[in-house]
Amino acid sequence: MGIVAKQSARNSIALATGLLLGAINTMYVLPKAFEGFEEGWGLLRILTAWGTILAQILALGSPSAILRFLPHAKDPKRESSMLTTLCLFPAIALAVVGIVSTLAGADVLLALDANAGWLLEDRVGAFVFMAGAYLAMLLLKAALIHRMRTVAVTVIQEVWLKGSYLALALVYLQGLMPFETFFRWFLYSYAVAVVLMLGEAWGSGARLGQPELRKDARPFFEYGMFALWNNGARTVAKNLDFVMVGALLGLAAVPRYTFAFFIATVVSMPLRAMSPILRSLTSKAVAKDGAEKSGPQLQQAARVQLAVTAALLVAIVAGMPALDLALPENYQGLRWVVLAVGMAFVAEASGGTAGPILQFSERYKLALPINLGLVVMTLVTNYAFMQWLGWGIEGAALATGLTGVWNMGWRTSLMWRLFHIHPFSKGWLAVLGLALLVGFGATQLSIPDTVTSWGKGGQIAFALGLGGAAGGSVLGLAWALGCLPEVTTEINKRLNRV
Repeated sequence: MGIVAKQSARNSIALATGLLLGAINTMYVLPKAFEGFEEGWGLLRILTAWGTILAQILALGSPSAILRFLPHAKDPKRESSMLTTLCLFPAIALAVVGIVSTLAGADVLLALDANAGWLLEDRVGAFVFMAGAYLAMLLLKAALIHRMRTVAVTVIQEVWLKGSYLALALVYLQGLMPFETFFRWFLYSYAVAVVLMLGEAWGSGARLGQPELRKDARPFFEYGMFALWNNGARTVAKNLDFVMVGALLGLAAVPRYTFAFFIATVVSMPLRAMSPILRSLTSKAVAKDGAEKSGPQLQQAARVQLAVTAALLVAIVAGMPALDLALPENYQGLRWVVLAVGMAFVAEASGGTAGPILQFSERYKLALPINLGLVVMTLVTNYAFMQWLGWGIEGAALATGLTGVWNMGWRTSLMWRLFHIHPFSKGWLAVLGLALLVGFGATQLSIPDTVTSWGKGGQIAFALGLGGAAGGSVLGLAWALGCLPEVTTEINKRLNRV
């Protein structure tokens, strides 16, 4: 796990920087910039959500196929040939969508807003552009992960995209540009991200070559169709929440859900830091030794990921009541929304590397019913909770949480039936118990009345302190009980260097 720790640490720095930029933007700048015009912020979020969904579909599973097949390349020439074939399918799909989009009318997107507002008129080109940018980044990210350049990917996607978004939002807040100009430059920032990733890919030695379509087209396409419903299904499911909030509740409701979702994404930081390198290592390990021998790695990843994500969720739940005092009035009272969304990230993390092991094994096609069910469940639960039961964004959050548990549960079951390995261990169970115990205790705490008079700075500091104590208790107790031997190992390494 040394290389994982090293690159995960660097990724964590980039992720933390991106989180800070995103926090300033989402929790302070954007609410002020779009006060009274929440539909504008909602449009931007729907644009990125649909861009992500379309990119996953148009990619046809090629990003996952890159990680699966390129490790088998015997030389750089063969790798270039395989990479070209894997990029060819998405390029054709995007071209077809681009051609079809020219036939669409100006009001084709109005169904994405429950109020059928004018903001979605004549935006088809922007949606296709965003889908193309996300598609390019998906393919480039896979190529860079294969070459163990995960830090570069994280810096571009986290620091550049969130930093440029913040800069544009500040300019817009000051009234120095109209919304349409802001919207156009927002699109340009994604084009720059693609160029930066292209430069990194070229610098890492990634090249395109002569494709061998007769040899590669069929196996690549068959695997890609599975991968489309594997990783693609989870990404589509997460972004469908935003799309359905806009379609069922209106674009003006999207910012409030976005606000809560952003806070909950803090829980996913460790998973996002470790996931790229773990996926790369898993693909190589499965290719070399087979899925059946991946049990120890699976349990270690599950235990560590559960510990850090559960600790972060407990910290957020503990600190939210105090943080509410410092938030804009329209964005208060989101504690349970954050908890429900955060549970989806914890569930995903607690399954360890089950998804990648299955994905890179020879039995990958057997996961198709689970992934189809994930998307269907997302659609059904969102519609039921928001439309039939009228639960608003709380219903959308609950739908997200349930899909996370669904995904983890079925994948774990399939891993056991196919390979007789599972993510559970005594350490895993102990960590879960500690998180539930401390988390329940945190929900019973009340905020002292004096905190209301401290000012925003003091209230945020109190929230961070309370959350840090709760989350730190989970990690500290887990370490004391021997559930995190990796921490002891790293401490000993550093003490030996002194």
